[in-house]
Amino acid sequence: MKVLITGSNGFIGKNLVSHLQEEDNVEIITYDVKDNFSKIEDNIDDIDFIFHLAGVNRPQSVEEFYHGNSDLTKKIVDLIKNKNIPLLITSSIQATKDNDYGKSKKIAEDYIIDNLKEYYIFRLHNVFGKWCRPNYNSVVATFCYNISHDLEIKVNDPNTELSLIYIDDIIEEFIRVMKGSKPEEINDKYCYINPRYNVTLGYITSKLYEFKDSMNSIYVPNTGNDFIKKLYSTYISYVDVNKTVTTATKNVDERGAFIELMRTYENGQFSVSFSKPGIIRGNHYHHTKLERFIVIKGRAKISFSSVIDDNDNYSFIVDDNEIKIVTIPVGYTHNIENIGDDEMILAIWCNELFDKEKPDTYYKKVREKK
Repeated sequence: MKVLITGSNGFIGKNLVSHLQEEDNVEIITYDVKDNFSKIEDNIDDIDFIFHLAGVNRPQSVEEFYHGNSDLTKKIVDLIKNKNIPLLITSSIQATKDNDYGKSKKIAEDYIIDNLKEYYIFRLHNVFGKWCRPNYNSVVATFCYNISHDLEIKVNDPNTELSLIYIDDIIEEFIRVMKGSKPEEINDKYCYINPRYNVTLGYITSKLYEFKDSMNSIYVPNTGNDFIKKLYSTYISYVDVNKTVTTATKNVDERGAFIELMRTYENGQFSVSFSKPGIIRGNHYHHTKLERFIVIKGRAKISFSSVIDDNDNYSFIVDDNEIKIVTIPVGYTHNIENIGDDEMILAIWCNELFDKEKPDTYYKKVREKK
């Protein structure tokens, strides 16, 4: 399949090109503002699908709205109206508004409807995601860039609500349509992207500042929420790459080393320990604190015994030939011994954050299993 992408160097265009390059048997013809229209004319007979993403939203003059939006669309439609080439165009929810940008988009929409048989007019809400130009026409991109670069942001009304859609959701839907599927949401002749996130400027900025604070912290944001997951990924894409590397605290003693890797707000924490041969760690139990042990290098013996039943004892031999995840039940004193000849590396997950005021850790030696 050969596809034409206009506006290929724009925000949506760059993401679409990147995704389509991962598809098998898709050849991409790109067209951007610096290209001559003859590039489209010379290739049009071989094109199987058109993504018309080119448009103008920050012109030097009002006339540029119409030249870049409706006039270019008319030229493409005139070129293909007698050919069987599907066209997908990115329009805007502004097409219903009484402003020059909206009017130019509506003219383009109407011309497509009047002249083409197979078309997909996507009226997009506010789009956010990686590679969007900051300090241009996207408040999310601007806030992500400015906050991550210690620049000022201006919020006139934190209660202002935005309806946002995510770039990868757009691209996924576009590729589905290209492959022959019907758009998920069609209203009259217009298509829309789901999911949409209705959030306030105040909420967005508060989360972005949380993300910024987390960059130099052991804490990671709670990304269980779908919107927050996507906003966090977007924010990180604007961070100076040199600032994405931080140093963890390595606690070293005669046994080896221990490092807290990450703390979460709702799902406990992750750590790693390094133990020399023959070292035994543990010999304690917890009432509520739950742990999972994963030996990722070396060989170990993990033992635990009930604190209330002398006959309830267990031992497991684990090594890096077959990675095992061992969950330590509460109420069982436990230890782990490096029984290999080399350093043992143990990954640890705990269901709560360590609190030195309430460690929930009590010494008791593990009974050997008889």
